[in-house]
Amino acid sequence: MSFSDVIFKVGGSEFRAHKIILAARSEVFKAMFQHATKEKSTNHVEIDDTEPEIFKELLRFIYTGRLTAATMEKMAVKLLVVADKYLLTELKAACERHLITLMSIENCLELLLLEDDYHHPAYGLREEAINFFRLHPAEVILTDGWKKAKKENLALLFDVQEVAFSSQPDNEFRFAK
Repeated sequence: MSFSDVIFKVGGSEFRAHKIILAARSEVFKAMFQHATKEKSTNHVEIDDTEPEIFKELLRFIYTGRLTAATMEKMAVKLLVVADKYLLTELKAACERHLITLMSIENCLELLLLEDDYHHPAYGLREEAINFFRLHPAEVILTDGWKKAKKENLALLFDVQEVAFSSQPDNEFRFAK
């Protein structure tokens, strides 16, 4: 990439980018390159919690504002997590919208429980998953995902049921961690 001024090391891959573009799109990158950080002084950033393919698509979105349908089909959940990490609200919203269109009896619980992966929960996705669960509780509790969650985190399932069947607005509840 011509005139790049930062290199990201992600897994075994390197990605070159432009600080000014990254900082303009993400408050996280802005803070990283604006303050006295190792990344600012070395122009190298190590990313150890993201797969190279996901980071490549994150950069594509930062530069173009677009992702392909194939990318969304394959990576929407993981892109949602990194969009949240880097405070990319447009990407996060696009991933949420895509996942809402794919909501089914089989993945409703998984999408509802994604909140545990966020610092800033995906409220739109969460609300849609709760509403879907309210409409199809008998079917959802028969899924393998429900059975697995029942073994791993029974308390969380009680929280899901409480939220789904409560008459109070959804935004007044937070799942117990």
